[in-house]
Amino acid sequence: MGLLNSRHIIKKVVLLGDSAVGKTSLVRRYVIDIFDDKYFMTIGMKVLKKEIEYKLPGRTIFLTLIIWDMLGQREFKSVRTVGLRGADAAILVGDLTRPETITAIAEFWYPQVMAIEGEVPTVVVGNKSDLLTNGDQVHSLLSSIASEVSGPYFICSAKTGENVERAFISIGELLIGKMPDILESKKEDEVITLVRVVDYVMSDFCEQYGDIQKGMEITEKLFHKAHLDITDPKKDHILETIELMADIEKDRLGREVAEINKLRRWKVLEEIDHPEHSAS
Repeated sequence: MGLLNSRHIIKKVVLLGDSAVGKTSLVRRYVIDIFDDKYFMTIGMKVLKKEIEYKLPGRTIFLTLIIWDMLGQREFKSVRTVGLRGADAAILVGDLTRPETITAIAEFWYPQVMAIEGEVPTVVVGNKSDLLTNGDQVHSLLSSIASEVSGPYFICSAKTGENVERAFISIGELLIGKMPDILESKKEDEVITLVRVVDYVMSDFCEQYGDIQKGMEITEKLFHKAHLDITDPKKDHILETIELMADIEKDRLGREVAEINKLRRWKVLEEIDHPEHSAS
């Protein structure tokens, strides 16, 4: 199937919920299929990416999910506001062993999404099913919360992997379900589209670097050096950032790998000006 019958879509998904509900463990299980029994306090944001291929009648869609694992401390409002901007979908997580974290989804986290981005596809996840003892009561609570946010719910375990992939695949399907509107529209708002490209470039660099925390620190410095504002990015500044990333990768990964990475990031940026290359 050629390029004319395919489409590469980048979507930003935010992962939200109270502290210690297992958000980081869920996304790690899905993205790299590893569960770490140690709990790491989420400070700030972690950004990862996952690519999914959907074969539809007469068309293949390559969906890249840029997954923002957001901090669970409610008091960091300004950081959360920045992270929520440009979100296309949300996965709201609660701890099945702590019902108050489930009710917090409807009382706090979903209103936060609504205040910044309005209604977006949303999935509710109850995590730590491996520790669950009162299944019927939790099912009823999750069903009620899911009805309030107009989305499906899943009972998951980051430790065993139960339903983790299903939950993330579900958010992708909800986004793909909106594709007819996207494909028929002339062009997305350029600023929002460029924000998604920045998300992709940032997460791709961190993944290639091999150390997400260190990669994020380096990325922040490169954004500053290139005068790249992530809330209102310009193409020239994104291009400069990509060049700076390649310089760093030459030393760490070798010249050939750095050039391949640079070309891949260029391609994603070029698709904004030439969408006909990725859609019929």
